[in-house]
Amino acid sequence: MNLRRIAIAFLLVTLQGSLIAGTHRAVTPPPPAAEVADALGIGSISGASVRGVVASVQGTLITLNSGGAPAIVIDSSAAKFVTVTAGSGSIADVKPGVRITAFINTAPTLQPSSFLRAQLITIESQPDLEVTGTIESVDVAHSRFTVLGISIIVDANTAFGSTFPTFAAIKGVGDLAAGQVMNVIARFSGGAIVATHLQLISFTIQPSTILLGTVKSIAPTAWVITSKEGKETTVAVNAQTKIVGDPKVGDSVQVMANIDSAHNYVATAIVKLDFHQDTTIEVHGIVKSISPSEWVIGGPPGTLAPDFIVTISRTTVIYPDPKVGDNVVAVGTRDSKGTFTATKIGKEF
Repeated sequence: MNLRRIAIAFLLVTLQGSLIAGTHRAVTPPPPAAEVADALGIGSISGASVRGVVASVQGTLITLNSGGAPAIVIDSSAAKFVTVTAGSGSIADVKPGVRITAFINTAPTLQPSSFLRAQLITIESQPDLEVTGTIESVDVAHSRFTVLGISIIVDANTAFGSTFPTFAAIKGVGDLAAGQVMNVIARFSGGAIVATHLQLISFTIQPSTILLGTVKSIAPTAWVITSKEGKETTVAVNAQTKIVGDPKVGDSVQVMANIDSAHNYVATAIVKLDFHQDTTIEVHGIVKSISPSEWVIGGPPGTLAPDFIVTISRTTVIYPDPKVGDNVVAVGTRDSKGTFTATKIGKEF
């Protein structure tokens, strides 16, 4: 039965209802069936779906990565393809490594198959580039800014956001400033890097403090760390604190912490120091500070790489006179309490 015949049938039923009602009330007929459209031409969807990463494509058959289990094969011969970025897509957009969601036709068929029959396949896209770091400069006139030395363009399609609702709204490149920490999702276009989404993480990178010691107590919101001198320090922990190595009470740890406005330590990371007595290790990094008894060696400024406190003894060999800002390698031993004592520190060229 075609749509016209269906519409006529509905109209007859409606007229019959009107005649029965007489003049008592007006009856609004239902919309004709011709108004009910299937824009994609795929029919009703059962709601069954499979989402995974494509392992291979052969013709219209898409095999998903099943981790060594029996193969999951999707027949896409009758499927419509949609991409997240461009809208309409095709089987040519489905490549190994791409993640897809296939909406499966579960209606009975006269041609049983071990393949899953897809009605609709959505193709997810990974960003060309994702960068997190401190904004070094902003060029409002040319709608661009620089993070980690990478020049990034902002255009009319760039979306802005913030992880903290109390921050002022970020509406454009004019609201960006050097020193802000941003997460940037970008695409490549015409030899340039264009931001598709900017997420403000923090207005500034907070100075971090390193604490070395033994875990005295662990609570849901705070840990107590005892230094080798016996000083106890309480550090707050939250959902953003990274706990590495599953440290327990009595374990040696290194704590990376920020100091909040109330002068409390807030841990960004707590790392278990699981070294044996006098284990020889190497630390590569940039010299942050130098004092007669200890050096601080860490990652480049503006990164989240941890800093390490290196103890200097009277037998430590230092060559050839490295300065703050130089790349060095420190070779030494770390004892059971986590103290790293350098036997030698050399400048890396």
